[in-house]
Amino acid sequence: MNGVGDMAVNAGAWETILGYWRAGGFLMAPLAVVTFLIWWRYLTLFGCLRGALGTPDTCVDDMETRLSRDRHDARVGEWLANLPGAVPRVARHALARVAAGLDIREAFRQCRDEELGLYTHAFYVFGALVTAAPLLGLLGTVLGMIETFDAVGARSGDTGHMVASGISQALITTQVGLVAALPGALGLAHLFRLYRRLRHQIDRCESHLCMVLERAPGALPRPGETA
Repeated sequence: MNGVGDMAVNAGAWETILGYWRAGGFLMAPLAVVTFLIWWRYLTLFGCLRGALGTPDTCVDDMETRLSRDRHDARVGEWLANLPGAVPRVARHALARVAAGLDIREAFRQCRDEELGLYTHAFYVFGALVTAAPLLGLLGTVLGMIETFDAVGARSGDTGHMVASGISQALITTQVGLVAALPGALGLAHLFRLYRRLRHQIDRCESHLCMVLERAPGALPRPGETA
């Protein structure tokens, strides 16, 4: 009996959800897609930023110590390659470009822009999705009110049902749009906080690396030179 009762409850829940979906009108489909994209984009960016922030706290200090002892030590690049996070990756690529003859600050600027540029584009897309959700809900409100006014003007025997349908569409799409946008806005603020932390870590690495390498010009060997 319990199994039959659970099936009846589940069937009733599905009927309620389907009825809610139908009452919202055709805009429920794009709202569902936007909601899915908001959560997918948030989880994807969160995973990327968490991985980028996985650098050990002592990485910058250890790198400064290694380069201070021997600025020509090629094992520094190998050591950085085995560390997690964005900071070792940016530092390793910057050191490789310095060894190829590029100025340290220009090399670090290029590597920093390459690392952080992907997040900048992703934030634009994420922000557009968060903005689109309530706008779709507002469009549903306008369409629902138009349907309501048409029903009132028609003065047919089904006026009450048509008015209720239009009001339901107006309210439900607005509700779904706001429910989708609110977590997205909070998620965007959370991701931007992680992004600022990552940028701070990279800037700190740049200042330490430039301080070490600019103490003695030509600290790293150029191609064809020996230490």
